[in-house]
Amino acid sequence: MDNVEYRGVIKFLVLEGNRTKQVEEQLTAVYKESSPSAATIKRWVKEFQRGRESLDDDPRPGRPSTSTTQANIDTVHQLVTGNRRITLHELEDATGLSYGSIHSILNENLHISKVCARWVPRMLSDDMKLSRVNISGAMLTRYYANPEDFRL
Repeated sequence: MDNVEYRGVIKFLVLEGNRTKQVEEQLTAVYKESSPSAATIKRWVKEFQRGRESLDDDPRPGRPSTSTTQANIDTVHQLVTGNRRITLHELEDATGLSYGSIHSILNENLHISKVCARWVPRMLSDDMKLSRVNISGAMLTRYYANPEDFRL
């Protein structure tokens, strides 16, 4: 369950008039080990008793990330699709972004990972899976027809 969902349950129980201990007992009874910690429950009960309405985290101070802009994501995507064997260091040199930023863009925004020295999407659509099956079948047919073409 997501943190916001737990907070919604806590808020509901507080609005019903339950005290911290009652809220904790009910959450533990229902969610068992996945229940938030006692300290977290206590903190959110106090927040809702003070009149807090929002279930989301408050904004945190600090500098926002400037490297994961849509332009940078598009640039990294074009470079990776142009050369599936490109390395993170080569992407670093081509874009001027840090190693960590590129890694974050590839994994969190583009949802691709390195497999056998190639960048491939983690989630294949049904069309992509069918295409791979068809290509594999065609390659096997070519191999069985003339195995000498596949020797180095």
